Amino acid sequence: MSLLQCIGRELTNAFVHDARRAIFLFGAAAAYLILFGILYYPGVVKDIPTVICDESHTAYSRALTKHFTDTDSFSVVRVVSDEKEARQMMREKQAYTAVFIPQDFAKQILTGQSSQVLVMMNGANIITTNISSTAASDVINAFNDRVAARQAALRTSGDEGMLGRRISPVHTSLRVLNNPTQSYMMFFVLGLALAAMQQGIFLSIGAAVQGDIHDKKLKDSPPWTILAVKLGVFWVLTMLSFCFICFLAYVLGIPNRASASSLVPLSAAFAYTALSLGLMGAAVFRTELQFVRASVMCTVPAFIFGGYTWPMEAMDPVTQMIASLFPMAWLSNAIRELFLSGHFARLEQNICVLFIMGMVFLVIGSVLYCRRMKDGAEKQGNHVNMY
Repeated sequence: MSLLQCIGRELTNAFVHDARRAIFLFGAAAAYLILFGILYYPGVVKDIPTVICDESHTAYSRALTKHFTDTDSFSVVRVVSDEKEARQMMREKQAYTAVFIPQDFAKQILTGQSSQVLVMMNGANIITTNISSTAASDVINAFNDRVAARQAALRTSGDEGMLGRRISPVHTSLRVLNNPTQSYMMFFVLGLALAAMQQGIFLSIGAAVQGDIHDKKLKDSPPWTILAVKLGVFWVLTMLSFCFICFLAYVLGIPNRASASSLVPLSAAFAYTALSLGLMGAAVFRTELQFVRASVMCTVPAFIFGGYTWPMEAMDPVTQMIASLFPMAWLSNAIRELFLSGHFARLEQNICVLFIMGMVFLVIGSVLYCRRMKDGAEKQGNHVNMY
């Protein structure tokens, strides 16, 4: 079988005879990116359902209520007077945040005492909890500054704005780099798509390897040639799949500030490593079903240990060592940094590690693949001799 015939065979098998391979490579990541991209498209959680329990019924409590109403983070669904009613709304999930304004709220402010406003949040959802906590603190701090300035103006007959600047002379100016809106879509979706792409690589190369082992037409063909062509074809297809992911990310509005000189080597190294790992796994397991089960079971740990949702720096040393064994750990964070900032300080290191891992997987996988192909040819030959 000539080189062109081998290439044609791989492409025909991938797109015609066993289209699962192309679907795995191109469809898995695209489906995840589109589905979760649409889900997380708003980017930032807003309008968290909030109930306010106003037991004070004064101008001060109504002013604080208006501060909560005016912020984008909260959507005040009801203002009640009974604490039990507010707690019941929290239990029934009609509200995820509750603000309790005490009865002596205005009195304590007017007498120069400290009044305590209780903000209760549903901690079952850590995302809404963190946003509610930060937003509530901002609202109450702004209300405090406004009240202090107004009281000072009433005592001194001075200008409220000028007194406000004297009372709070320092204001924080926050500037978030690379993801200024703190969009959850930009933070999360790309890594999820890459995890799906890795799964697609495993399933497609696994189907191809298992197909070769049981293909009687290949018994007289040199396994090294078939393997080299297979890996070359699937590497090109994987790179095209990655380009497709980049295009879909652009359509969804995820910025890509990476240069081709940084993105191409990293993605190429990962494609090579993932294919080598898939080859090794497919050659180890006796059937395709066994390999599929094993690869599916490894997908979630690979994504979690990759440091995408939880920083590797925050892991203990043993967990960091385990995480470093997954190829995703050397890709996901680097890709996110490249897309959002255009720079990743340890890019060369990550590429080198991926290349070394790929070499190890490739050597082991190639030996096992050729042995499986040889054993399959011998069994077919023995079967023919029996007749």
